[in-house]
Amino acid sequence: MKGLIGKKVGMTQVFTAEGNAVPVTVIDVTSCEVVGTRTQEKDQYTAVVLGLVDAKDKHLTKAQAGAFKKAGAKAKRILQEFRVTADELGEFKVGEAVKVEIFQKGQLVDVSGVTKGRGFQGVMKRWNFRGFGDTHGTHEYRRHPGAIGQRKTPGRVYPNKKLPGHYGVEKVTTQNLEVVEVIPERNLILVKGGVAGHNDGVVIVKPAVKVAMRAKHKAGAAKK
Repeated sequence: MKGLIGKKVGMTQVFTAEGNAVPVTVIDVTSCEVVGTRTQEKDQYTAVVLGLVDAKDKHLTKAQAGAFKKAGAKAKRILQEFRVTADELGEFKVGEAVKVEIFQKGQLVDVSGVTKGRGFQGVMKRWNFRGFGDTHGTHEYRRHPGAIGQRKTPGRVYPNKKLPGHYGVEKVTTQNLEVVEVIPERNLILVKGGVAGHNDGVVIVKPAVKVAMRAKHKAGAAKK
């Protein structure tokens, strides 16, 4: 299995055997279930579709409701596909819950979430600009972006110029977070450090991609 969907409960801390406090993010995967599969014969690839949070009829279109009914699965509001091999696909059945045991203590994972929305912000908060010097000779320009034009040539503002605008609500993946603890009886995962998103926000947990890439590179180098 290549990952699962969960909800960010919040942050707390745990203590190591040496007495050191480690900040951790608690992720709950209680309602994560298999709601569908993708097969090579029908879809030209193999994957497992996981769902999170039970959906009411008013939250579904007729097409969505029909798809869940045809698959024989509970309707879910949040869906995510995870690629698996053809051999792994047979291990998953529609309606089964996905447990946290697919991850082990000490494993490195990548966690994706949507950052908090911060509305319309200026360049100092949005892009970390330094701002102008706070002197008596400067008036009402201390938090401004400064000049943005390019004079007569090219006579326009360059694309991707950092300016004020909407800040937040972006998908961010935090890589190489250590799994500090796995609590199977409560379906909780504790990962070291913070992850993007507000409390009760949806996050996707996957094995660290860079670890897999390094292992593949080492295996290739060893064969040579």
